Amino acid sequence: MEQIGKSVNNFLGSVVGIGLICFTSFVLLLASAQLNRSRLGDLLAGVAGETARTARTESFVYWGKVVNEVANGFGQPLPNLGGVVTTPIIVVTPGPVSTAVATAAPTRAPVSYVRSTAYSEGGLLLWRALDTTQKPLPLGVKLKDVQDQAAFALNQNGGDLLAIWLANKVKACQPLYNQMVQANYQDPTQANTIRTAADGLLTQCNPRLYEAYARKRWATVAQWLNTIPPDESVALVNLAGTRLTTGEKLDGPARENRPQDFVEVTLQGIPEYSLPSVTFRLTVATLNQLLPGTNWQIQSGPYAVPGELFPANPPEPALPTEADLTPPSAQAPGASAQAQEAVAPNPGVYIVQSGDTLYKIARQFGISPQALIDANRATVGFNPDFIQPGMQLRIP
Repeated sequence: MEQIGKSVNNFLGSVVGIGLICFTSFVLLLASAQLNRSRLGDLLAGVAGETARTARTESFVYWGKVVNEVANGFGQPLPNLGGVVTTPIIVVTPGPVSTAVATAAPTRAPVSYVRSTAYSEGGLLLWRALDTTQKPLPLGVKLKDVQDQAAFALNQNGGDLLAIWLANKVKACQPLYNQMVQANYQDPTQANTIRTAADGLLTQCNPRLYEAYARKRWATVAQWLNTIPPDESVALVNLAGTRLTTGEKLDGPARENRPQDFVEVTLQGIPEYSLPSVTFRLTVATLNQLLPGTNWQIQSGPYAVPGELFPANPPEPALPTEADLTPPSAQAPGASAQAQEAVAPNPGVYIVQSGDTLYKIARQFGISPQALIDANRATVGFNPDFIQPGMQLRIP
């Protein structure tokens, strides 16, 4: 009995000890929330377990719920932690296919303006569709890559004037880009919409935006195939520069390819532009014209159709002027409007940096941890227990 009594006492003592530790951590967390963006607040948050990665990297996932429940129990919303308003850098980012998103990153105060940095110079190479060796990128410029690079440069230095210029250039392209990718290329009635938007992007935005050439072609092909039967006399014009694979022979003798026999043909897609493969049928005579001298076979390929899908030597896109890279303080009054537009205080998407935690990001933007979790819960691959540099988090 004495041994049992000791065991019970030890168990109760452990329970009480754990309870005291949890209660203390909870009190420290509440206190740190009231001391937002201060050294004491960060220290209290660390003691509360924010950085205790050995147990649970994002301990606020649990504690944030408790804080919200307590606040709701008192009938009051959580305070704007510390009352500090964060000024983000705004960079418009195209979504997976077509959605424009504002990318927010905290600025350093005061802003130190510089003409450019290695990060923004890399963004300029992407804008020119060049790699680090000055060779053309095979898929041309991708607006999202330029956007991400500019956002990263601005996160490192909010006064990077070249990064601001790049962000604004992409922002100016965004309406036409959205119009182009939101239109359904498979709908013949929207083909002209796609062609008009694509031509506008190539003339007003960047002539090296190869996606515009590709979407114009896919819309043209879809419109051509919508006519039954398709006019095969324009097949070479519509398929020039593309890659085809042959499928089964649809009619005629198995051992002989007569000119009038039909063969299943697939236009290879371009997944980088979210353009899928297209399957249709052509006569052997037309395939011979499309693939001269290739000795093509049934169920084989891919074969390259002569011609160009993308131009061989597209002109250089617009580049920043000396005025674009001059700090606002050195410009005439009103000359910094473009730079100021890029740093407008709007909510958006924060790119996770090394050493970040969800609790730290929530404090930084003056929101509750649970609000940050809820805003990103529907994001594919989001795990509140694990975030890593480069991830994009929506700021509500």
